[in-house]
Amino acid sequence: MSLTAAPIPRYTVQILLPYAQALDPAVIHRQLLMWRDDIEAIGGTRPDHFGFAIPTHDLPLLAHVFQAPPDAYGAQLDDALAWSPTWPERHAAVARCTSSIVVSMIAHRAVNHATLLLAFLSVLDTVLGSVDDLRTAVLHWLPAQRVLSFGQYRMLRMELGPCGPAVNVRIAPISPTDVIADTVGLTGLGLPDLQTITPCTDAAAITGKLVQLARTMFVGDPLDVAWTEQSAIVLPCRDALTVQLDDDTGFIADVARHRPWTPSAEDTPH
Repeated sequence: MSLTAAPIPRYTVQILLPYAQALDPAVIHRQLLMWRDDIEAIGGTRPDHFGFAIPTHDLPLLAHVFQAPPDAYGAQLDDALAWSPTWPERHAAVARCTSSIVVSMIAHRAVNHATLLLAFLSVLDTVLGSVDDLRTAVLHWLPAQRVLSFGQYRMLRMELGPCGPAVNVRIAPISPTDVIADTVGLTGLGLPDLQTITPCTDAAAITGKLVQLARTMFVGDPLDVAWTEQSAIVLPCRDALTVQLDDDTGFIADVARHRPWTPSAEDTPH
């Protein structure tokens, strides 16, 4: 598999809260030093904006933690709410939030996808450990266009490993008989996303298969389905692998017939 996507400049998760949460940079730094003793604090000691440098074999990964208004990523949050249909209470949970903490990581050069995600999760989990009440927290995972409750986040980590919360699956109709399904989140780690056009079947089965394939890619194993390298059909523009989910149908999407499109309100799941 030679196709890879350029990583986004920042990998970002917004922690939405219904109360103001004070953070102590020194405490978070001490906790991170229990994971790695070579992490350096950067950006001063302001409790509302601080950061850490995590060494790699090249330039360090730079993690920033800062306070932000809950609508700081308003347009992205609207998309995430639209593409998180498995959490019925998401709109009410977000509406109750009055503040947020943003955890963002920058890789100035290409870095292994697992290295990036594991480092990011270490910082994110340490920050979450400083939050008073996670039962009301909402995680807005910008690269994956999804929102999660803390309980969903923990479940995905336990069931699917590090990439569980980092990959979302979107499904939308493109004709009376066919749907398009794709992953969102892999390109944020430097991997191509996955997409397929398939007859309308069980949405849960399609989601499960794409998540399984995404996890297979993340751990570096070969995919067990036929695939071709093509650009994404659905915006945002990015590299993707078009996969054939059902070998019995002999169906491989001819994406050359389709232009990138943005789902309308009628296409977006609610």
